[in-house]
Amino acid sequence: MSRPRIRQHVNPLTFRGEVEVPVWEEVFARPDLPREVDVGCAHGDFLLRRASERPDLNLVGLEIRKPMAERVRRKIERAGLGNAAVVVCNANTAWRSLFGPSSLQAVYVHFPDPWFKKKHRKRRIMTPAFVEDIARTLAPGGVLRFMTDHGEYAEEVVDLLARAVAFEEVPDPEGLPATHREEWHAGRGDAIHRAAWRRRP
Repeated sequence: MSRPRIRQHVNPLTFRGEVEVPVWEEVFARPDLPREVDVGCAHGDFLLRRASERPDLNLVGLEIRKPMAERVRRKIERAGLGNAAVVVCNANTAWRSLFGPSSLQAVYVHFPDPWFKKKHRKRRIMTPAFVEDIARTLAPGGVLRFMTDHGEYAEEVVDLLARAVAFEEVPDPEGLPATHREEWHAGRGDAIHRAAWRRRP
């Protein structure tokens, strides 16, 4: 029996699901560990690899597609990872409910949907309001990392963060596991744009 096809594009402006805010003390085996967030975790490759390699961290994946999130949740259970979790939500609208001030060590936004058409640009996840939300929840010294194969989107985000006084640009972090899409683009020889910023004190 074949798996049902999962939509590649979901309009975040039409997402009506109510976010179920986890009780983090019940989700993680060690809820006191520093927490990182993978926004749009998709297949969960990065999330699971990062959690496996760094048992000293708790990893939260956010995914707007419920079937995809359920697959990731099953992968987490099969791997026996007590430091990984996935939440079904629209990150733009659920962020403030999920994460408190200075509660995160890192936020990863990897290959978000670029919404190519001009009339769809308002659907992009990286907005001034979202950057402010990330700044509020990142602890001083915490890192925001962005990655895309779309050059124009990369320029837009770099310009956006250059105007955000809470952040300073830093070199792309080394030693991070590859995402599913990163490996796919690398196999095709596509350009991949990476950028990172540190939360100022």
